[in-house]
This record gives sequence, structure tokens and C-alpha cells, in this order.
Amino acid sequence: QIFQRLQSLRTWSSIGMSKEERDVELSPEDRAAKEVADLWRAAPGQEADTAVIWLHHQGESEAMQQMMFGDLEIPSAGRVRWLWPRAPMQPSSIRGHSLVLQWFDVKEYPICRRVRGVPDRPRKDEEPEDVQRAVQRIEAMVKALEVEGLPRHRILLGGFGMGGALALKTVLQSRTPFAGGVICSAWLPCQEELEDRLREGGITTELLWCHGARDGVVEPTLAAEQAKMLKEVGAQLQFQLYPEMQFELSAEPLSAVRGFMVKCLALEETLEEPS
Repeated sequence: QIFQRLQSLRTWSSIGMSKEERDVELSPEDRAAKEVADLWRAAPGQEADTAVIWLHHQGESEAMQQMMFGDLEIPSAGRVRWLWPRAPMQPSSIRGHSLVLQWFDVKEYPICRRVRGVPDRPRKDEEPEDVQRAVQRIEAMVKALEVEGLPRHRILLGGFGMGGALALKTVLQSRTPFAGGVICSAWLPCQEELEDRLREGGITTELLWCHGARDGVVEPTLAAEQAKMLKEVGAQLQFQLYPEMQFELSAEPLSAVRGFMVKCLALEETLEEPS
């Protein structure tokens, strides 16, 4: 339904109403379709051979991520379309319910298995329904690319922090494989529902998980445990722990991410040996 509405969105500019008036009248389905249409209008270029969707962390925008990858060129991938979606403004539990750019709500940091105290207690996990709404938002972007003619196996999905968590969740639930998935300083939210939501495409998609041993936001032990668990269920996952890295994407892992992108997005004809 969301994509059937995209055609009607093209006529909005000719309607004599202000943006505020238009937004008031939008249904939830039309609002989601408008977000996709706005993203497409902002995307540079026309046709693409491959695409990268990169998701930012909570409380940040896409600007810092764009600076890290702005000079990356992948000639072997043909025409690459980079998409930098921005999370919606939502009330944040950890910030007194003030409005924050976030994909889903996090109940408490750091992301860990147990919170130390007297006595220790399990950490409050994210709400599965909230995370699923975020997954559906990213799926809408992916499916819009597919409608345009770009198959999922030519689309790489990645992100940092909460963006990386959402990228991982989205890839694992996909019925068909992505070109690749990149997870930086992130975690797998709502791990207990993995068995019900894991799909073949998620298992066969190549994944790169980069994490810092000094990360104070997402506990390295938890990240390593989740990565091990994913490997045990068959995920094609490469987990790299960097001894000196905190909650960041420093030069060494950034280089690894770039190399991974080049490998995953290379067009088949560029991989063939010259005759």
C-alpha cells in the first residue's frame, strides 16, 4: 500500500496548501509514503547499480556519518546511491521523555546483560513492538529501491550504535539476502525473539561487526556473546574487537568497513578474471 501512494505524492506540489496543512491531513500510510518520497527527492543522481543505506545513532543526525564516508569511492560497484535516513523525533526514556532523534526507545544504558547493584538485576530491554516499527520504516526504504529495479542483493545496510542495532535486526529478518550488513558499536535488541523472526536471507547475508573493547555504551562482553550466538545459528558473521576503541568508529575499523563495502558491492563482471 505504501508504494501505491508514491505516485499520488508527485501531485502535492501543485496543491495550493502549506506544508503544515498537508501534514495535518495525512494518514499514517500517506505520512510513511511521504517520508520515502522525500528521501528519494533528496538522493543525488538518477539510476543506480548499487545502494548503501546507513543509519545513525540515537541523539545524532546523519551528518557525522556522511563525513566518514563522504570520500569513499567504489568504482567496482558502478553507480552507488547513498541514503542517509534521519530517525524520527520521539520521546526518550533515558532523557526524561524529551524529544530525541531515535529509531526506537532505549530504556537504559549501558547496553548489557545485567545491571550491577544490590542486588544485580537484568537490564530493561527494548520493546519488541517499538523495534519492529523501526524495522518496518527501513524495510519501506529497501522495498522502494526494489520497486525502482534495484534488487536487495545489491543493497548494503549498515549503521552505528542504535543505527547498527536496527541494521542488524532488519537484515536478520529479511527473507532474501542483502549485499551485506555492517554493525558498528551496536547490539542485537530483543534477542529473545530471534528464533521467531530469523529468516533465510538474514542467515546468508555477509555481516561485519566492529566493536571496541573499551566501549562504555554497549558492553563488549554482550556484543561478543551475541556475535557468537549468531554464528552458532548459522549467520555469516565476522566479529572484530578493537582493543583501544571506545564507542566510536576509529581509523582501523573504518578502513575494515570500507574494504568490506568494496567487496560486497562489487559488480559480478568486475570480479571476473580478464581473459
